[in-house]
Amino acid sequence: MQLRFDRRLRAVPLAAALLLLVTVVWQISMPGRAAADISQTSAVSAGPSTFTQAARPGTPSDYSSSLEACSHSPDYTLSGTNPILSEALTTSFTSNVPLSAQVVYDGSQYYGLYKLVFTNLSTKPINLQCAVLIFRAPSKADQHYYLNQEATGHPQSDYLEVPRGDGTSFYIVRLGFHDVASTLQTIYPNETATWQIGSAPSAAVSLDQIRDSIRMTADLTLSNNTSLVQRYGTTRLSN
Repeated sequence: MQLRFDRRLRAVPLAAALLLLVTVVWQISMPGRAAADISQTSAVSAGPSTFTQAARPGTPSDYSSSLEACSHSPDYTLSGTNPILSEALTTSFTSNVPLSAQVVYDGSQYYGLYKLVFTNLSTKPINLQCAVLIFRAPSKADQHYYLNQEATGHPQSDYLEVPRGDGTSFYIVRLGFHDVASTLQTIYPNETATWQIGSAPSAAVSLDQIRDSIRMTADLTLSNNTSLVQRYGTTRLSN
C-alpha cells in the first residue's frame, strides 16, 4: 500500500511536466496567437550632404525666446477638407537634413508600438525644436510621444490625425521642447531620435510603406515651420 502511494506521488510532477510541455507546444503551433513580435524595415537615408541651421538663442523656461518657440502653441483649426488629402502620396522618405529612417513594430497581432527611428548621418548636430514630421500609418493611433538618446525634459507637440478612409491616416506632428537647454533638443551625429505611436496593426499599410511615407522638415531658419502646421490645421497635443 505504501509502495503504491509513493509511486503516485512521483507520478504527479511527471504528469504536470508533460501537461506543461503539451500546452507550450500547442500554443506555439496555434496560428495567429497573440505572441510578442518585433519586426522592422531596413533603414533608408535622405537629405542633403550639407546643411546650415540657425542657432536658437534664449534660455529654458523663457517662453518668449526662440529656444522655447514651439513649447507653447495655439491651435490652427481648419474648416473643410484637409489639404493633405489632395496631395500625392509620399513614396520615398524625404528630409531637409541628413537622416536615415527605419520603422520598427513591437507588439502582437492585436496592438503594438510603431517606432519611427531617425539617425543623424551628419557630422553636425541637428536641433529638432519645431521640426515637422508627417507620415502615414494605421488609423486611431495613441501613445504619441518622442524619445531621444539625450534627455529631453518635457517634449511637447502640435499634432493632427487626418483619416483617409482606408484604415490609414496621415499624422502631422510639430515637435516642441521646453524647460531644457538647446543640447537636449538636439540629435547628435550617429545618435537616434524616435517618434512612437501605439496602434492595432493594419493590413492597409506595411512597415515599408510607413517608412516611405515619412517627411521630416527640420526648422533651419527659425521660422518655426509655422506655415506647415497652419496649412494642415494642427492642435496642441498634451503629452
